[in-house]
Amino acid sequence: MTEGRFRRIGRWMATACLLGALLPGHASPPQDRADRHEDPDFAGLERLIVREMESAGVPGLSMAVIRDGAIVYRGAFGVTNLETGEPITERTLFEAASLSKPVFAYFTMLQVDKGLLDLDRPLHEYLPHESLVPDPRHELLTARMVLAHASGLPNWRSETGGELKLLFEPGTRFGYSGEAYEYLKSVLGHILRTDDEGLQAHLKREVADPAGARYMQYTWDDAIPSLKAFGHRNGAVTDNDRHDRNFGAAYSLITTPSDYARFLIALMRPVGSNAAVVEDLLSLQTALPPERGEMHRSLGFPVKKTGKGFRYYHSGNNGDFRAYCHFYRDTGDGVVIFGNSDNLFTSDLAGHVVEYLGDRWFYM
Repeated sequence: MTEGRFRRIGRWMATACLLGALLPGHASPPQDRADRHEDPDFAGLERLIVREMESAGVPGLSMAVIRDGAIVYRGAFGVTNLETGEPITERTLFEAASLSKPVFAYFTMLQVDKGLLDLDRPLHEYLPHESLVPDPRHELLTARMVLAHASGLPNWRSETGGELKLLFEPGTRFGYSGEAYEYLKSVLGHILRTDDEGLQAHLKREVADPAGARYMQYTWDDAIPSLKAFGHRNGAVTDNDRHDRNFGAAYSLITTPSDYARFLIALMRPVGSNAAVVEDLLSLQTALPPERGEMHRSLGFPVKKTGKGFRYYHSGNNGDFRAYCHFYRDTGDGVVIFGNSDNLFTSDLAGHVVEYLGDRWFYM
């Protein structure tokens, strides 16, 4: 993969952005200024990305930069598939991996705001979890504990021999858990009297559409293979259609960096009654134990205190896809980076991009 190839993709991208802005039905939402931003610093960023992708063997990267509550830059680099060489564009879909969790957390808080869910009512009172019933400690587990990762559940049940078990009393320790999110998803489905496809429809209507996000899909969509990048592991192509056909609250979101950035903007610049929902989502959960050596988490994101203020951030790892985002509420600044390989982080590319943009890299 040569630098010339990356440059050709870059020129193609500039044309595609222009055409996309002109085609009916593809107008950018008001907070999106990327098509007319001419900050020369982004040319240096692009040179860095091209150089490091080639040297590290990173097949593809797509990103969006947010400044003052608006998308000011979108970049697409490399290929969707090392074997076919098809270029990544700004509309190429990626697996957001664990960046699925903050979107679902916000959706959960919308249900709390409607009075459908109480953050501090034990989940078993809504819907008992069959695997947890034998352990009386499960009766302590609440949605707040799930969202702050103090549920007592393992990340995945494979860590407990394939059978879901509590590792500690809920609310007493930090423990990152995807399984807890899946339980909470089942609870919300029960409350809303719907299945996974129904949850997807609710989330589109309540989260994606108001944010101006064109594509945020948790469940399977037959259009995905024609739009999504292939994953890569150890330099080899994997697939772009692996999906368990579930609404995976913890892992299955498929989207673009720009659409994810629009979601972050909706959190930084909430409208109307959503301001109170966002405030609850991002408030530090000081009554629950933090991760060792870290600040207390919010209900949607881990938090770091930096020279720029509180940074809300998240990373994602689906094996052959990686994802990262962060944002600052006070300034309205942020970044979203998606990669279709297992080496986006280990190559230090994501960290160098964040540092080029003037931030310190924290990887979680």
